[in-house]
Amino acid sequence: MKPILPPIILLCCFIAAAGCTGTEPAAVTPEYAGTLDEAREVFGPDIPVPSYLPEGYVFANATCSSDGSVTLIYTSTAGDLRVTRLSSPDAPCPGPTVAGNEKRIVQGDGIEGRLVYEGDDPSDGSLWLLRWNWNDASFCMTGRLPAGEITKVAASIGE
Repeated sequence: MKPILPPIILLCCFIAAAGCTGTEPAAVTPEYAGTLDEAREVFGPDIPVPSYLPEGYVFANATCSSDGSVTLIYTSTAGDLRVTRLSSPDAPCPGPTVAGNEKRIVQGDGIEGRLVYEGDDPSDGSLWLLRWNWNDASFCMTGRLPAGEITKVAASIGE
């Protein structure tokens, strides 16, 4: 009588291996980092860290979306500030959607970009979204900073 156990084990290995080599790509979930050091380690040194933040803002976390965009989130009593290095110039900005129509060209502190205010209301405390390109990279930022602070933060990224 031939031993049957080795062929059965071999068959189980082939079946298991076949299940591991499917043609469907695995779903990619956003990666997370709880500190700036961890974010640099996980996402690389090119994360969009501003060297300037208005008083009261502190780092909360960083995420990397499935398309490769990296977002750093800073919090304060005034709300969140989200700074994203986009994976491509046409990638969507993550985070809150700003439903404004009036696009303004912003030029200040070396930054030229498009700024849209929520409901076209540029008063302090309004939600806004800024998109700009710098050094062959595309960025976006959302928050509730006063107008004078928006480009200061944007210009400090990558310094």
